[in-house]
Amino acid sequence: MAAVFFRASGADFGFFNGDERVNDSARFLTGQLIPTQHFYPPFFNYLNGIAFAGLFVFGLLSDMWSNTGEFRQAYFDDPTPFYVTARYVTAVIGALCAPLFFSCAHRVGLSLGHATAVGAFAAILPIAVFMAHIAKGDTGLATACLAVVWAFLMRIDAVRKQRWDIVIGITVALAFGFKQSAILVLGPLAIGMIFVLARREGLGNALRSFGFSVLLLVLLWPVMNIGILLDIEGFLAFQRIQTVMSVREEDPFGVGLPITLGIFGDAVTGLNPVVFAFAAVAPIWLLAKSCRLALRDALMAVWLANAISIITISLTVGTRQPEHLFLPNLYIALLLATLVLMDMLRVYVRLPRYIILVSAIAGFVIMAASAANVVQQARVTPNAVHLAEFLAETYPNAQVHSGLVLPVPQTLDAQKMELDRLDRLGARYNVEMPEIAEERILTTDAENAMFWVNAPFAMSGLEDDATQDKDFPIQPHAWPIQPEEWVLDNWLDAGFDIFVVNDFEHLVAESRSSDIRSFHADLRGRCDRVRDYTARKPLFLEFDITVFDCSTL
Repeated sequence: MAAVFFRASGADFGFFNGDERVNDSARFLTGQLIPTQHFYPPFFNYLNGIAFAGLFVFGLLSDMWSNTGEFRQAYFDDPTPFYVTARYVTAVIGALCAPLFFSCAHRVGLSLGHATAVGAFAAILPIAVFMAHIAKGDTGLATACLAVVWAFLMRIDAVRKQRWDIVIGITVALAFGFKQSAILVLGPLAIGMIFVLARREGLGNALRSFGFSVLLLVLLWPVMNIGILLDIEGFLAFQRIQTVMSVREEDPFGVGLPITLGIFGDAVTGLNPVVFAFAAVAPIWLLAKSCRLALRDALMAVWLANAISIITISLTVGTRQPEHLFLPNLYIALLLATLVLMDMLRVYVRLPRYIILVSAIAGFVIMAASAANVVQQARVTPNAVHLAEFLAETYPNAQVHSGLVLPVPQTLDAQKMELDRLDRLGARYNVEMPEIAEERILTTDAENAMFWVNAPFAMSGLEDDATQDKDFPIQPHAWPIQPEEWVLDNWLDAGFDIFVVNDFEHLVAESRSSDIRSFHADLRGRCDRVRDYTARKPLFLEFDITVFDCSTL
């Protein structure tokens, strides 16, 4: 329950994340199996769509709506209940890590108390708590990869081995169903599993077990992700875009490794220094005569496979390492670290035991405090609310260029400006834009509407100068920076007076786009800086906000 509480508390954190494909989940309810974007497999969209069906029933019983028409309209009026529902689904999936940790600990011979402690660490892993607040497939991927490790440990020496081969195949299919990047974790793990099973049961049995699991993957994955098979060309195009976004070819070889070490030792995005130290020394303990854990050969294989996975990912992506990148690896590293930690506690006596105990308590307290910080950030009111109030009071009639989504309706003219831009870029790149639901098109201005438009950023990873010269298949919304859109005078000529900037210091000095740097340098040199808001939810991509008034130009 603690794992669910930490992950579900603050699910309505005040705004929506661009990676949350709630619109595709809603489309699933109408029978549309092909997602509007193929960055991630659609399986998670289908899961959320099923949850939305449950939301519909709940709404009927609680008089939120009385029919499917009102249910549909509720989505367009305020999609928050749909986002929160999807986040609750993510929270429950993420919370499954705690019983999996407990079961693994019990399987390798730890007592009930020690196994419970292992599960408690999993319940409060800060990065896992954070990622469970965002309805995307990373949490499902991490839980599924952990489930593969669990099923592998359960299979060893089992009486009915084929039953566990089936479970392994299902968990592998789930992992690939959530994200195709599962190959980076499960590929090395598969080699380790085959090696261990070959030593214990013979190579023939190991390969039969592997083949059976692969067969299940081949049978289940197409059903779970039928939307990909219905649009394989679009899927492949988005994978090429994903490669451009994720891999920085200009980065020197190995430059990302120190960044990776920093992530794993971080108190929020990683394991924290104490727990990371135990994860690092885990193989030494597993080889020591003092170690009393069962299945040490399997645990060593898991550790080596996880290390290879981490290094491979780090070398591949270079300096672009978002906080969720190593979530499956962090789960596995935490499992091994806590198994070793609890084994040391039962083996050592006197002073060494007290040192280990203090270390365990310190690691747990740091994790608990960091997880509490995640929940606190989730629950605090976002600065965008206060910003919108300031703009409405100070510049009620201004045209606002905003680097973040404002929690107030756009005017009809502002929306038309954005839709015209999408049509123009769609025509420029000869791509067919997704159909926009009729309910989304404004016909009148709401009472509190403001003329504001989103700053024309590219998707993360497509904003740098090098992208302009790369050859990749343009898809809707997945295009590079448009240089003419980052000229301040063009916006001034269009009637814009107020510019809201998200993370100004980074954009003016560190953006990978020279056009974006130039635009913000122009803002600083020519306009009045009238308001600043210090980020209150930095984990949730709320940065320091700066407001510039250019009305005197």
